[in-house]
Amino acid sequence: MLTLSDGREAAFISESGAPAPGEVTRVDDTLSADAALQLLRAGDALLWEGDYRNGTALLAALKRRLRRATVTSSEYDLAERWRAERGATREMAELLGSLLVQVEPNGSLAMRQAPETRVAVELAWGAAEGPRLVALNALQGALSAAEWTRKGIEVKGLTGRLTPSYGVFSPTRSVYVDLVSRLDVKGRSVLDVGCGTGVLAFVLLQAGATSALGTDLDERAVRCARMNADQLDLQSRFTAECADLFPASARVDWVVFNAPWIPETPRTRLDRTVFDEGGRVVQRFVDGVKAHLNANGKAALILSDLPERLGLRADDAVEEMAEAAGLVVTEIHDAPASHRRSSDTTDPLHSARAAERVRLFVLEAN
Repeated sequence: MLTLSDGREAAFISESGAPAPGEVTRVDDTLSADAALQLLRAGDALLWEGDYRNGTALLAALKRRLRRATVTSSEYDLAERWRAERGATREMAELLGSLLVQVEPNGSLAMRQAPETRVAVELAWGAAEGPRLVALNALQGALSAAEWTRKGIEVKGLTGRLTPSYGVFSPTRSVYVDLVSRLDVKGRSVLDVGCGTGVLAFVLLQAGATSALGTDLDERAVRCARMNADQLDLQSRFTAECADLFPASARVDWVVFNAPWIPETPRTRLDRTVFDEGGRVVQRFVDGVKAHLNANGKAALILSDLPERLGLRADDAVEEMAEAAGLVVTEIHDAPASHRRSSDTTDPLHSARAAERVRLFVLEAN
């Protein structure tokens, strides 16, 4: 808790779990971007008390300055370029996470030209009895997420609109949905590990699966998946629960897992959907999935091959893990990873990203 100038105690919200700053420096419209960056790099936490639009302009200026610092030399190999880029991205997130705004107990901002934030704040972080301090960058993310929640999104292969929630991985790329759509699940039961919004479970239910259970470490994802099941009228065949990969005793015909694909350390809760320190989550999935398959059951593991192209994961790593766990890879489906960065020729990792493919491994008991 931090003590504000009016004597109230304010809670500190951090998606990365960072501790609350010991104190904050109050800043306003007179602060330049260069001066702000110097203060942030010196370890100061800045509480923005100026005009909201000027605050967002300052945030944008800080991002431009920090992005210029992420350019890595083509003299390095791809793995070194990746690590340099990841380090710069982490530094950017940590610095921007220290430009704070004060959110009132009702979710509003007490500053000039502030937008309506009450709904977005409650959707992202719930109600509160007192004021809270949150990074301006995170607040902007919550506002964008609230708009997605209001409108919903269309996902190729899914009948009906999906509603993402703040802090839940959103299926903005359709490639893994396309790959899962190839599975024959008619009359079968399904477990969707790391379900997020629940999109894969819903696609498979609409394809004829009899039932689906979704699991996720983050309770926000579980709530989001349940909400989407209700909206898609699939609640009678779908359940979701918080679990670390597998529920205690469930056995099903198909297990699907759109796994975190980069073997690096996650920084935030949402990062866990992409980053997997040392590949431990994938390893635990392969080691444990057999115990949750019915007779003749199958598992589908979805992974990008970007780590292999960057030299961060060995070729044939999945096949070797499967063999050690008493499984065999019976099929591999793949498709190009179509995303914005794959066509960005200025990206230091362009050669790897342009060639990236997403693979679906079908695993069966040996």
